[in-house]
Amino acid sequence: MKEENRQYCLNIARELEAIADGDICKCPHCLENFRLSDAEETFDEDDEPVYTCTFCGGKTREDELEQITVYDYFANCYDMEFVISADKEYKGIRIWVAVGGPSVWVDTTEKTVKLAWWGERAECNLYSDACALVDEYGEEMYAA
Repeated sequence: MKEENRQYCLNIARELEAIADGDICKCPHCLENFRLSDAEETFDEDDEPVYTCTFCGGKTREDELEQITVYDYFANCYDMEFVISADKEYKGIRIWVAVGGPSVWVDTTEKTVKLAWWGERAECNLYSDACALVDEYGEEMYAA
């Protein structure tokens, strides 16, 4: 179970990294999110890239794909906790992406994705580009 929990954290960290890299899009056919880097790329008659969804097999031109943003990713988060200094300056954010079993959160102050479930804990590092993107999101949410 310990390795499974760590893998869960790693998957979230990798998803955030892919979002930071602009690699996740929503398929207009099945509405599933998929990685462009995993999709088959072909070209249409105008020599424009066409990607095949890894879920439904639908083919879509690159300019018709909706790129998934950090705002989309955290749209249904469970809670946010801002870390601020004594003079109320933003320092970081903790965002809960799963609760109940297990509870999982992204913590930019420690640059990690963490998991807790009963007595077990797991974590993995959050890559710097993804951490910076989440921090930008956190600063905007804090200012709102």
